[in-house]
Amino acid sequence: MSLDVPATPTAELSSRLRQLELASSQLDQVHAGRLAAAEYLHGADLAGPHPSTPFAHGAAGADQLLRQLRPVLAALPEGEEGISRPRTGLRIALIAERHLVHTLEGAAELVHLAPTAWQGALDAAPAERPDLLVVAPVQAGRRDAWKGAGDPGTYVRRRITGSIIPAFRGVGIPVVFWGTQESRFYEDWVDVAQQADHVLTVAEELVERYAADCPRARTVEVMRPAVNPLLHSPIGTRPASADLITYAGTWHAKLFPQRREYATALLEGVIRSGRRLLLFDPRSQAATRDDRFSYPRGFTPYLASHVGPKKLIALQRASDAAIALNSTVASQTACSPTALTLQACGTAVLSTYNQGLNSEHPHVHLAQSAEDVASHLETLPLEELRRIQAAGLRTAFLQDHVVDRLHDLASVAEVDARSALPAEPRVLAVAEQVTPALARQLQRQSIGPVELVAWDQAPARAGAVDMLLPVSPGRSYGPEYAADHLAAFAYQSASVTTKLDGPAESADQWAHRRLDGDSAALELTAWWRPEPALLASRERLRAARREFAVYAIDHGEHGPADGVLARSAEPRERDDDVSAVAVEVRRRAEQLGLRLTVIVPVYNNGSHLRHKGFASLRRSALFSQMQVLLIDDGSTDAVTVTTVDELAAEHPNVTAYHFAPGGSGSASRPRNLGIQLTATEYVAYLDPDDEMVCGGLARLVEELDAHPEADLAMGNVLRWSTRRLRIDHHQELREVFGGSDDDAARTLVLPEDSLARWGFRSLRIHAAVIRTSWLQPLDLQMPLGALGQDNYLSQQMLHHARRIRTVDVDVNAYYSEVSGSAVNAISPRYFAKYLPLEQDRVAWLREQGLLEDYRQTRLEGYVVNWYLKKLSLISSEQWREAAEHIAEILALYEDGPWTRPEIDQFLTDLRTAVENG
Repeated sequence: MSLDVPATPTAELSSRLRQLELASSQLDQVHAGRLAAAEYLHGADLAGPHPSTPFAHGAAGADQLLRQLRPVLAALPEGEEGISRPRTGLRIALIAERHLVHTLEGAAELVHLAPTAWQGALDAAPAERPDLLVVAPVQAGRRDAWKGAGDPGTYVRRRITGSIIPAFRGVGIPVVFWGTQESRFYEDWVDVAQQADHVLTVAEELVERYAADCPRARTVEVMRPAVNPLLHSPIGTRPASADLITYAGTWHAKLFPQRREYATALLEGVIRSGRRLLLFDPRSQAATRDDRFSYPRGFTPYLASHVGPKKLIALQRASDAAIALNSTVASQTACSPTALTLQACGTAVLSTYNQGLNSEHPHVHLAQSAEDVASHLETLPLEELRRIQAAGLRTAFLQDHVVDRLHDLASVAEVDARSALPAEPRVLAVAEQVTPALARQLQRQSIGPVELVAWDQAPARAGAVDMLLPVSPGRSYGPEYAADHLAAFAYQSASVTTKLDGPAESADQWAHRRLDGDSAALELTAWWRPEPALLASRERLRAARREFAVYAIDHGEHGPADGVLARSAEPRERDDDVSAVAVEVRRRAEQLGLRLTVIVPVYNNGSHLRHKGFASLRRSALFSQMQVLLIDDGSTDAVTVTTVDELAAEHPNVTAYHFAPGGSGSASRPRNLGIQLTATEYVAYLDPDDEMVCGGLARLVEELDAHPEADLAMGNVLRWSTRRLRIDHHQELREVFGGSDDDAARTLVLPEDSLARWGFRSLRIHAAVIRTSWLQPLDLQMPLGALGQDNYLSQQMLHHARRIRTVDVDVNAYYSEVSGSAVNAISPRYFAKYLPLEQDRVAWLREQGLLEDYRQTRLEGYVVNWYLKKLSLISSEQWREAAEHIAEILALYEDGPWTRPEIDQFLTDLRTAVENG
């Protein structure tokens, strides 16, 4: 076959080639930062648009898409001062970056200093001088007044340390250094901190370092960033421009390699989802070539021209979701301030990993992969989106309000904030009929128990109530009901708030806006410091509604009197009936054709359950075939109990079981019961504060379907701590038991001595799907109240298994640094909870004839690298008690002889501690 190729290109082909050459040249210039992306994209017609690009939404470029949003932005009302959080009377002299200036504006009187204009603040009469001087790391500052201050050797920096701070201290004005910078930039600003009377840092891991380096400081404490309702506000944001997602910030191609890696997956996931994406970064579009700040080519179509801070915040308020990138990963207190301010805007947050966000803000979606982000956006129901946004508003305004932060600042500096805040808001609920059910619901509020009285008792409380909640036995109230109202009083100025009726689809048109008081149901309202006359009777308060503009929050946290919220509040004095639940589990499995049971042990971690563990299952393509068993180990937290019941009520393939309140001390009891209840062909484990990812469960089920001889299928684990670590169980197992990449289809046949050959290492059971007909007859009971039981179970399963499949797919994301989790709360009790585990393990190893092998290959390394490493984290006051528990564990293994010198030294140290009393 031959092709006729013209000797000279046709005019049409020549024109097309010139277009391609020009486009390629321009794209190179975009990548190099010499040409604005929007300028190039205006004529880009050589390839079909991706569904998420501006072209697919009727815009020639990102800037035109931005112009299309002008009506939405113009309709947004201004933010308001919260009626419960009046501005302070503080006068603060300030040297700071613009974002901190904007956060503090309106909450205090700011005196902006400049390198050549600061003396006037001290020349004023003593009563008119600032109360304190706050200095924070600054690169440019307000109106670029402090440009160059980030360099310790510059003139402007020397003005801070050599002139301004000494002058303020000289007249008795306290100086506060607020370290808002990344830990890696500590050295750049420690010289300023050393001049301060008080040192504050957003990073708890820097407290000891500051204390050692700053002997002048009287105080060294953690102080997190804040949110300001004048800027960051949900008012007027429903319905929002639902499919817009924004990110504003510099790419930093080289400075933060972790952030760049994780951010790439996040942005690619947004693009895959088809959502409209807008990126704002003037440095990436600068006219000068600087590859340090250039976005990769794949993201340049989404770059829009730079906008000012007010317009950017309006865009974030108008968006249902937006992006925050974390430069710091390994901190429980320092995270991207944007992650906090977005929540205050009522915006759901997509973020890269940060320990503190994962621990304290489980409703923030942390990107695992592009596939994960796309699936999250594509499958997130509107009701769940509104739950996420409501959780963000509660967190932001009840924990990080700027007025609260300034009161903390005044307390540290020992100055008068000149405004009053109730230490604990006095909340009173009042009902026409006080019923036990209603009283229980109000006792279970997340802000603390709320007293309930009848209307005839209300007048006696006049003047002693901060928030009044009229309630009715005709409704039920969730544990976050009072918190939602309390948060709303912190971000808007109306003295009456209300919840809405109906689902999100109908309630959205009224949410986060003012309503006529007549349209608000009295039993869904809250009143901030009502006049005494209004407490006279229900009729008086009801009639007064029309005199007020009422702020509508949303439709969550209440329901019918006989609904799930009411049932969750019923007292539980005994365990649920196992037999009855087993019958129901089997019936549902058969009726719905369910194939995989996922056992989720739960204890006082309902927010993580809803937004982490369960949300990851809901995203799975296999979800409709799963039977999710939520086994509550006796939670005492009302939010957790309610969450378990709500999820079971909302999804027919979810079953809840509750043990009586109190807890057993570990996940063993609920996991054991979960296996007993399992009625499907396959079973898997998931902890509520971890996630299933990348379609891994579905892939493992496919593997077992195709290989009925296999007892279980195992995938890989993503472990998040100070970084993301991939635990490659697939490769590890194949290396030990004879599989290879060239023989990936082979089922691994394990020898009789498989556990010894494996070296008694752990496998994460959460990355496995197990055949129920193999596992249930083994009756492997996890030791009650023990820690480490899941790793022990993996050893037992590997010993008993004869054929397994491995798949090179990530299945489970394990967050190892969750603040307050059982494995991270190090105390003597932590080591005591390993004693029942080791007692059980010693007995089992002896029974299986494996005890000596374990001693020779695993025991001492485990003692040194686990127990003694954890012991090094404990306080000196608790060391002996914890050490004695470890000694008890060692005695189970016949107390030596030990070959590792670390163990002998530990035993010597313990004997010395005992002898010295």
